Amino acid sequence: MLLSFRPEVYEKIKAGQKIFEHRRNFPDESVMAYMYVSSPVKAITGIVYLGKRHCLFDWLEKFKDDSDAVTRIKEYIETYHYRYAMEIEKFQETSQIALDDLRENVPGFVAPQMYIYLDNTELLEYIDSNLKMADLQVKHLFERIEACQVCKH
Repeated sequence: MLLSFRPEVYEKIKAGQKIFEHRRNFPDESVMAYMYVSSPVKAITGIVYLGKRHCLFDWLEKFKDDSDAVTRIKEYIETYHYRYAMEIEKFQETSQIALDDLRENVPGFVAPQMYIYLDNTELLEYIDSNLKMADLQVKHLFERIEACQVCKH
């Protein structure tokens, strides 16, 4: 999978500050996704490993006794129209593959608005052969999810 991220979101994931990725739709399975960072970066520049998917409506019930959490969850549902949060189990920094290189070397490449699947594609082959792992890794454990951790920017 290739997921698109705004630069400020990418930086929070890289710094370990963001532990959930929120989306309107997401598969109900663990996913390894290459991270495409939008303008001004315009490059693939990391890998994120997403674990368990949580339904935000379930969190409304689970954290109903914490008014701050309920307010944040409702904002994510009503304002951003998100329905799910995926646990960010691990972030792996990588070298960059610039948008211009992707367009030049992968016919028809278009940067994803949300995400695209890569299974058995020329794009996946190109990424795998050109992306190098960097030293930085950030890992999170999800033994217990607290109300203060959910639906944070």
